Amino acid sequence: MTPIKSLAFLVLSLAFVGVEQPGSAKTPAPSRPAHRAAPSAPATPLPSSAPYAAGDAAFIQRNDPERAKRALELFRDYHAKNPKDPEAGWRHAMGCYFAGLHLAKNGDEKESLFAEGRDAGLSTIQLAPACAPCHFWTAINMALYGQTVGVFKMFFSLPSIREHLEQTIKLDPAYAGGGAYRLLGLIEQKLPGILGGSNDRARELIQKAIDTAPEEPLNHLFMTKLLVEKFDDVAGARAIAKRGISVPQPSPERIESLGSLKELREFLNSHPAE
Repeated sequence: MTPIKSLAFLVLSLAFVGVEQPGSAKTPAPSRPAHRAAPSAPATPLPSSAPYAAGDAAFIQRNDPERAKRALELFRDYHAKNPKDPEAGWRHAMGCYFAGLHLAKNGDEKESLFAEGRDAGLSTIQLAPACAPCHFWTAINMALYGQTVGVFKMFFSLPSIREHLEQTIKLDPAYAGGGAYRLLGLIEQKLPGILGGSNDRARELIQKAIDTAPEEPLNHLFMTKLLVEKFDDVAGARAIAKRGISVPQPSPERIESLGSLKELREFLNSHPAE
């Protein structure tokens, strides 16, 4: 695979990141007590009095395009009215990521949404540099924006993307089910060696994601794919996939996690034990 094709595939892979229920993120000085549900349990819904409850409820139902659109509308409005609240800022960035990836009809619309999400995240980081989800969603929007306008743009943004993911780990390594470890590992996996990628570092990082969030199916799926694609280790991949499908069933709003379980089962069905 050429470096350019590898970069393009990297960004497309970055899109499959996994999303927590809004409200489970840790942010500095939150407007309500911080809460993180146990990995084996559905995330606790936000109380109806929470300032962003309507947008969160719409985003949880983002499989419905109309609800996803409504969530972004509300997140934009929240951020406009609360520009200094990091919880409003990262929600805005997260809503742009999802809308750009799943709702945008053309490249121009994608570019606009990813740029909006990137800028929402960056502006929030300036005010609240210790906001883990702000760094995380900024990194995702930066990568997807780069892919939309050209993979060279994404390549030159990689140092910043890595920096935001590393900051996420420093602030909240478990955010999005170890998502920052997962994506840093994916970057190492998909970048050619001549551009600094390393399969061994990829395995170390994705293993850290598994260690941090063992009940997140996405982590097991990323490791399964890495072992098959880069190490030709089908037996090891089967073992990881089996552990992945044995995790407690994700709650319905975790649509990316549920999709990962499906992929893991499909892999095991297509790669029976010898």
